[in-house]
Amino acid sequence: MHTGKEEELLEQSSTAQTTYWNTGTRLLHWGLALTVSFQLLISLIMEQPKPGRVLTSTQALSFEFHEWVGLAAVGVVVAHWIWSALLTRDDSGFRHLFPGDASGRAKLRAELRQILRLQLPEGGPEGGLAGLVHGLGFLAVSAMAATGAVLFFAFPENGAETALVGNVADLHSLIANLVWVYWYGHIGMALLHQILGHPVLARIFLLRR
Repeated sequence: MHTGKEEELLEQSSTAQTTYWNTGTRLLHWGLALTVSFQLLISLIMEQPKPGRVLTSTQALSFEFHEWVGLAAVGVVVAHWIWSALLTRDDSGFRHLFPGDASGRAKLRAELRQILRLQLPEGGPEGGLAGLVHGLGFLAVSAMAATGAVLFFAFPENGAETALVGNVADLHSLIANLVWVYWYGHIGMALLHQILGHPVLARIFLLRR
């Protein structure tokens, strides 16, 4: 049996397609989508410099791109934290990413009930299950960016790893695997939403409503 609050949230979800993300969040999402996707894809062809390892020009250039685009990703991540924590005035900030208040928990329960009935919640800036998944993914991306920044400034020029750099590099690779899982799942769910008639791509990518 639904509570009155959950019933209200379920009713609101039926009109979620009219709710657009604010422009700042959409710009930051563009930044994350481009930089994180680039970093993941270029990691498939790059090689890390090491003593005695001869890199091809493609491997060396791709590593350089990975470093500098990684710094751009760090900037976007920091900007996203500031925007979500301090500047966003609607529900698309921390209340979306970490729906821990009473309203967020009620929406999360309501959407879990929808899934149990084999109905896909439409999601949106209001939070709920999609917001929680976005928050966890954003934490993983933030951790990947942070460890990448440490490697950028601590990695020796000759490629010889110290114990600290080696441990951070291992952690960076582990987190990157989690981001890969999130990346595939995020794209897959967005496509599923589109197939079911939920215009999620227009709501987050189009800068004009």
